[in-house]
Amino acid sequence: MTNTRYHAVDHVMLRLLDVEPLLSLFGTTFDLPISWPKQTSSFATFAWVHVGNTDLEFWAATSNADLPPDSQPPLFHGFALDPVDLTTCIADLAKDGIQCKSPRPYQTPGADGTLVTNFTNSVVLDLSSASCCVFFCAWEPKGTIFPWAERLTAAARRSRDQKELVKRKGGPLGLVGLSAIEMSAPMPEVGVEKWRTFTRSRGRQLALTSDIDLHLVPGTHHAIESLTFEVQSLEVAKTFLMSRNLLGTSSATELTLATHATAGLKFSFIKAKSNRLGHTH
Repeated sequence: MTNTRYHAVDHVMLRLLDVEPLLSLFGTTFDLPISWPKQTSSFATFAWVHVGNTDLEFWAATSNADLPPDSQPPLFHGFALDPVDLTTCIADLAKDGIQCKSPRPYQTPGADGTLVTNFTNSVVLDLSSASCCVFFCAWEPKGTIFPWAERLTAAARRSRDQKELVKRKGGPLGLVGLSAIEMSAPMPEVGVEKWRTFTRSRGRQLALTSDIDLHLVPGTHHAIESLTFEVQSLEVAKTFLMSRNLLGTSSATELTLATHATAGLKFSFIKAKSNRLGHTH
């Protein structure tokens, strides 16, 4: 698959009532790099954990009024894509019949008082809903809100965190990276064609990136149902999860996390297709 519109899945958003349980699970128990340490603002408490080829954003808002009544936390609320060039990308998608929202920069005062853009978002309207947001996020290294001293592009941030994950050997799970996002939709057969156009996928499988697939399944509304990760060894991961009372179901090809530890959210693990732990985006 060749996709010249975006570099990577920048992060997956998890809307939660409390970030601490999952932050502790992924950051401490699984010993994964914390990309953005926990921070509390007037509108939310949030933190990011690196999972190999993307980040998980744990977000507990002070208000969830923006979400439909049947899509309240905890839930996977969507994901952000790192565009090659946001303006070109939006125009290119419009030619293919896929509409995006007008770009919206998030600005804060710089050291001299002038406004500095931290990032610019654009929601992909034809692939999103109130319960599931797919959007482009163009980061500006000179932003003032970041918890790191370096002026990092999104790619440089992922590379930095990936190196740390390699140093930790994927943590006790031997985590390699995100492998698939399962998303429900009222009419998945219609969604498949939109996503195929968007991702420029060929063949039957929808590929968000070279290493992250998208699985569409029937559902009453748009929602991300589960995340699947690759690990170096299922047996090693299973032994660790069992030792911590974190194993849900187990088969010869897949493990799941016990939902009592995930606020009911569904996470599963499969054996890595190849040893790509050192791969960066």
